[in-house]
Amino acid sequence: MNVPKASTLEPVLQEFIDGTIHNCDFSHHQHVFVIWSLVKRQGTLSAISLFQENLKRITEAEGAPEKYHATITHALGVTVGELIAANPAATWEEFANANSELFEWPSPLLSRLYPNGELETPEARSGFVLPSP
Repeated sequence: MNVPKASTLEPVLQEFIDGTIHNCDFSHHQHVFVIWSLVKRQGTLSAISLFQENLKRITEAEGAPEKYHATITHALGVTVGELIAANPAATWEEFANANSELFEWPSPLLSRLYPNGELETPEARSGFVLPSP
C-alpha cells in the first residue's frame, strides 16, 4: 500500500480541527489519519468525541447532515484506538502498513462486525450501535 507521509497529511488534520475541510474533499484515508492523530494526541475516548463533533459540524455546514454516520465513526475510532494500544510506538506509516484493511472501503472490518445490514438502520446512523454477538 502506498501510504502518504504524515507530514503531507498534517494540513488535513488542521483543517479538520479548524472545521475548514470540505467533506467532499475528505477521503476515507484522511479520515483514518485524522482519527489516528487524535487518538495519539489525546486518547481514544476524547479523540472519538472530537472526531464525531467535527464530522457532524462539517456535514451540517455543507447541508448534508445525512452523510454523518455515528456507528461507523465510533467503530473506526475504537478500532484505531485498540490498534494503537497494541503498538503505541508505531509511526503513521508503520501503523498504516500494518493495518491496510482499515483503508479499504467499503470496510471489510465493519462488514464482519455488522454483517446483516445493521449499519443501514436509522439507529446505527444516528447513534452508536454495538455489533451483534
